[in-house]
Amino acid sequence: MESYETAMATRSTATEKQDRKSPAAQPGKSQTDSRTTNSCFVNENPVTSITQKIERPLTKILVCDDDPADRTLIWTCLQQITGREIVLLETGYTEEIQNALDKGRIDLVLMDSQMPGKPGMEWLAEISKKQLAPLVMLTGSRTEEVATQAFQEGALAYLPKGTLSPHKLGDTINVALDKWIRLQQARADREKLERLATFDALTGLYNREAILAKLRELVNLANRYKEDFSLVLLDVDHFRKVNDRHGHLTGDDVLEKIAALIRGNVRDTDITGRYGGEAFIIVLPNTNLASSWVAAERLRSTIEKTELKDSAGNIFAVTVSQGVVGWERGEDAASLFSRADEALCKAKGKGRNRVQILLGPNLRDKI
Repeated sequence: MESYETAMATRSTATEKQDRKSPAAQPGKSQTDSRTTNSCFVNENPVTSITQKIERPLTKILVCDDDPADRTLIWTCLQQITGREIVLLETGYTEEIQNALDKGRIDLVLMDSQMPGKPGMEWLAEISKKQLAPLVMLTGSRTEEVATQAFQEGALAYLPKGTLSPHKLGDTINVALDKWIRLQQARADREKLERLATFDALTGLYNREAILAKLRELVNLANRYKEDFSLVLLDVDHFRKVNDRHGHLTGDDVLEKIAALIRGNVRDTDITGRYGGEAFIIVLPNTNLASSWVAAERLRSTIEKTELKDSAGNIFAVTVSQGVVGWERGEDAASLFSRADEALCKAKGKGRNRVQILLGPNLRDKI
């Protein structure tokens, strides 16, 4: 059997022409199957025009079967399928299959249920879980048990080898590819809905429900593992004046810019979200109060120095106030957030454009 790299080569036009010649036209040479020199083919119909060939969809099919006779049968059926331009990759062993899956796009996998080294059902489960390609299970058995297991593991179609024919194989491939397209679209739609339910549409940060859920989750982990973290509540100063002077569209631009500056000034492990309106939440895991103040002050300074522009070209700037608190042993999310809100109010009461730390009861008792 040829290597995967050899199988990737496309037959030359000269070879194809030679394949169509009769034995009588080649004295002293017996007619041979071109697949013995190359296991990759492009299915061609001699009466199809070049323009029609280009319009036909190109389908790269990976055939996984360790039986040469079965591979020949599959190859012969694929050659007779019209309406598709097929590139065939043949593999029979575990390493070859893995190499084929790792290299480039595979449009469809035809997998024998009985494979050496790693059973076809295991390959099916792995390929389905990783969403690598649609898979059709081929088997010499016609039992309902095998078919049921195949569908449970994620096969999009099932075809006994005993009933294999160009017509049935072609129909099965079409059904599997159609199911795959619909499943991928449904998956994309589901991910979009999940994103809309989790992230703020304007800023791209976690929305209110999601960021508060993340805060509760972190509080539970902190109570279990006794790991400190800090919470920052940030609010844009005089944001209503921004809307009144520059318009609500500019106000939206300001919020987007603030969100971008927040993302650019936190660590990958930090959690950020929009609480609502012009208020934002920043959660700093494994961070004490002193370090949190430094991070918040750096962000405040960055925002203050950032030039903004409205639709008329007027340049302006905004400032932010921030309340910073550190989680204390046994404290719940509601109590922690309430203290952060109190710290923010103090920052605004002292003139805005500042970072205000509020110590919890445990720390105040120690001072």
